[in-house]
Amino acid sequence: MADKNQIATPEEYQQARARLLEQEKAATRLLQDIAASRRKLPIVQVPNPTRFKFDTPAGEKSLPDLFDGRKQLILYHFMLSPGETQGCVGCSFCMDHIPDLGHLQSRNTSFVAVATATLDEVTAYKNRLGWEFPFYSSAKTHRAWEEAERAGEKITWKPGNGYFGLCVFLKEGDEVYHTYDTSDRGLEVILSTYHLLDMTPLGRQEVGNGMNNFRRHDEY
Repeated sequence: MADKNQIATPEEYQQARARLLEQEKAATRLLQDIAASRRKLPIVQVPNPTRFKFDTPAGEKSLPDLFDGRKQLILYHFMLSPGETQGCVGCSFCMDHIPDLGHLQSRNTSFVAVATATLDEVTAYKNRLGWEFPFYSSAKTHRAWEEAERAGEKITWKPGNGYFGLCVFLKEGDEVYHTYDTSDRGLEVILSTYHLLDMTPLGRQEVGNGMNNFRRHDEY
């Protein structure tokens, strides 16, 4: 540690901390401005949203059904394919940071994760890791995407990297709108493990693809 951090007097620490606090405040203001710009993004209507189906423990549901009576939906595309017994390490790390959904629901927002694996495969992996959020099979939706794209339709809420990502929807009456999406390092905003490590002298202690440097939480 001595090679990296200067040993200081209490007064020197307080002065340096005050300078850093100004940077932190500026970053907070910038993040607030970015969030405001995000909320003002133009939105895209999802044509005929009921054609996008998901297999759930309660039976087949459409995209509008996933809102569960709320105005907003956050949907995570999880990397778990048919025939696989365990999901992507990075996606698993992300999903470990999903809080009790009561807080989101109190703000008129639902959350679900979906994967192309079968419902049995998805449910088995969810149970293994002890997750409480809804986790459904999106195999039918992926087929609907393929049909739509063959007909020339642009699907804006398909993961840009083709594999994983988070997207947000708004529901007004029977109409569904895609309002935002992100993937890769854009997902770091939900990762409190990173934010806590960023407060420490040793930091994240990783190289390369960060989230894949972690393990599934039952493998430590």
